[in-house]
Amino acid sequence: MHPHTQKPIARGIQSVRAETNPNDVAAQLATAFASFKDKHQAELDELRSAVDSHAVMMAAQQMNGNGGAAARAEQQPIYAAPGLRTAAISAHYKQAAKASGEDSGITMGDFMRGVAGMKTTDGVKASLAVGTDTAGGFSVPNVVMPTILDALVDQSALLSAGASIVPVGEGGKSFTTAGIDTLPVPAWREELGAISETDPTLRAIVATPRSLACIVRFSRELLADSNDISRAVTQAISQAFALELDRVGLVGSGVAPEPLGLHGMNAVTKIQQIGAAFAYADMLAAYQAQLEHKAPAPTAAIMSPRSRIGLAGMVDTTGQPLNVPPILTDVRQFATNGVPNNLGTGTNKSLVFIGNFSTVQYVMRERLNIGVLREAYAKTSEIGFLCHARVDVIAYYPQAITVIEGVASPAA
Repeated sequence: MHPHTQKPIARGIQSVRAETNPNDVAAQLATAFASFKDKHQAELDELRSAVDSHAVMMAAQQMNGNGGAAARAEQQPIYAAPGLRTAAISAHYKQAAKASGEDSGITMGDFMRGVAGMKTTDGVKASLAVGTDTAGGFSVPNVVMPTILDALVDQSALLSAGASIVPVGEGGKSFTTAGIDTLPVPAWREELGAISETDPTLRAIVATPRSLACIVRFSRELLADSNDISRAVTQAISQAFALELDRVGLVGSGVAPEPLGLHGMNAVTKIQQIGAAFAYADMLAAYQAQLEHKAPAPTAAIMSPRSRIGLAGMVDTTGQPLNVPPILTDVRQFATNGVPNNLGTGTNKSLVFIGNFSTVQYVMRERLNIGVLREAYAKTSEIGFLCHARVDVIAYYPQAITVIEGVASPAA
């Protein structure tokens, strides 16, 4: 071959070939993705929360024409009790967790394993070191509290109806705030004329958080091995507490150590059921009574499951379901087993609570406390956890609640 027509010889690396098992590649990618997700989960949650908040504000602007201000004003009227509701719960404890330097990756399962002395994360160990109380229990980390309280709100009729939670510190045994006793009555006067006097307008409300506790127990093997222990524990604790908080918030006796519920408060209006069975006419009567007491219009009704289903099952003379009166369409209905059905002379009567429950507040010590009971269930290789909270119930404006008494069974 002529030297001028000879092709040049290529230099350097021309190609690379690698052989591997596709399953190994998939496993490595899955591991890398999981690591990335764990490392950036907090940032992802914060971004998702910001996007959701922005969507709410945009929707409010489209509906009201003035941004989110109208929506916020509607959610927090001037007569509403202060405290945490819905998204504010997560925001409060997220800020507290950030201020205390807590590990954002702590889960309820990690915390329970740490309390039980099992292998757990460094973040949990740090939390346990600073969260021990004098009784040997441990305060639930701020980062975990929203999961419990959010579940509590979902399962509590009173909290879902608008009642708030105000977390208070551990410094004092009581919490004092101001509530509306009676509205002042203005009167016209001549120049230099005397000003008419009325009853006191405000009153001091003293809340004394009382102890509420339950025991959650399961096997050591389940605690050590289950990947879903956080959900199960959160559901068990929140559901147990939600039922009792509903009961005591509505019908608590007020005899120590039990707080006084709405039914026992003197300023809460009580009326009797009108007919033989609970009906929309009773709700209308409660609505009218509340307005006549110069209180805000009702936004919710809380009753027993028996009363709720009985009301929904009422029919007209042709067998068709009764329509809800238009004025009651904005009154949401909630059922809870916290309302008893065994009241009255025949021990078969119930109660229905109608009102604006944003005026009701649970005063709760800042964080739940969990202690471990090792010896009590050792013979069955179980671990018991003593879950402890301190709570009281107050009504800032009790005239905003009306109770229908003598509610009969639909079959009566």
